[in-house]
Amino acid sequence: MTRDAIVIGAGLSGLVCARRLVAAGADAIVLEAQPRVGGRLATGVVGGAAVDLGGHWMSVDQPRLLALAGELGVASAPQPRHGRAVLDDGAHGLFTQLAAAVAQWRAVRRITRLVRAIPDDAPGAAPDAARLDAIAVGAWLAGTIGDPIARARIALHAELVFAADPAGLSLLGYLARLGTTGGFAPRGPDLPGGGRDHRFVGGAQRLALAITGPLGPAVRLAMPVLAIDRAGSAFIVRGPAGGETARHVVLALPPGLAIGIAPSLPPPIRRLAEAMLPGAVVKCFAAYDRAFWRDAGLSGEAYRPTGTVRAVVDASPPDGGPSVLLAFIVGAAATTWHERAPHDRRAEVLATLAAIFGEPAHTPIDYLEADWSIDPWSAGCVAGTPPGALTADPSAAWRGAHDRIHLAGTEAAIRWPGYMEGAIEAGERAADEVLADR
Repeated sequence: MTRDAIVIGAGLSGLVCARRLVAAGADAIVLEAQPRVGGRLATGVVGGAAVDLGGHWMSVDQPRLLALAGELGVASAPQPRHGRAVLDDGAHGLFTQLAAAVAQWRAVRRITRLVRAIPDDAPGAAPDAARLDAIAVGAWLAGTIGDPIARARIALHAELVFAADPAGLSLLGYLARLGTTGGFAPRGPDLPGGGRDHRFVGGAQRLALAITGPLGPAVRLAMPVLAIDRAGSAFIVRGPAGGETARHVVLALPPGLAIGIAPSLPPPIRRLAEAMLPGAVVKCFAAYDRAFWRDAGLSGEAYRPTGTVRAVVDASPPDGGPSVLLAFIVGAAATTWHERAPHDRRAEVLATLAAIFGEPAHTPIDYLEADWSIDPWSAGCVAGTPPGALTADPSAAWRGAHDRIHLAGTEAAIRWPGYMEGAIEAGERAADEVLADR
């Protein structure tokens, strides 16, 4: 039996793709290696509260995600941000703060001007693309921003966007990502930017679960794909239990995983994927019986250009229950986090939270970590590119159809890559490519 399509990966992008295919009458199935759906959307429980271990937020500037959540009946609530955010970067004197703020404003303006010249769908076609791609973000910041505090703030922004050291990131890739994901946040020192306006009641994985239900047996879990072989005008998708045949294959996977099972992808596409740097991130949740940080007029949001914990947000559930602080560990510190003893990891995170928000942070009622850097089926979080990768072959892009192998997943998005919005865009586009060639 030869199906119309096999979608590999039951993350949001793959499920959206399959839903669109099935709705159009196509014979399509989804193969997922894990025993659950959602991919990099996963719900955990800390102190009895549902929390997002992976993808977390929705922005009012993300129309596909807004529409999908409304259609599926998955409610959202605003991210709690009442109160003051803490920016722990040593800018304590008035003169120091003013100088840093002015330098930061100038740097943001300069970066924003550069962003405007980068085409959303083809950063390699930008004016001066080769020069921008040859420069690492860290080196560019060091040579451009004289004020050390402002420079550290912008570097922190880059590190949080990519979960990677700015010293190894292409400036062109950084600018391109900024241009397609909302840029810098519009207020105060809150540099991490857009995409964090709302979160989903009960967790973002509810979106994946709501799509999966109507698809029924078309979604097959615990079915890892080992290889994709050509069989005349079709493909055989092979796994431990045998093979499935289809005319089209959709790779709704991180690029690093996708190229491991699809050797027939064009060499420029493979080289681009091989060069990508998966981001490393650990999310650490501490649950408390009350949001004590609000007593001091704090929002629960904090940013730290140095140290192991680089950012903290209030992750308290919108439907009541315990109050939760979420600490982010990214980049180099995240890649080795799992090698440390659990007690030491917990102690360092809680000590950091206590230093920022006060002594009550030392004694949570529960604690939970989600380490995406060691998850074999996600290959970390969304990848960045090192200097030179985007312009090695400017025509290469991680998207599109390649002899009826279609690239999906959030990395294949033009707008909002790395977010749920991007995952939906890429899944819809891959489905339309398949349907156009039935």
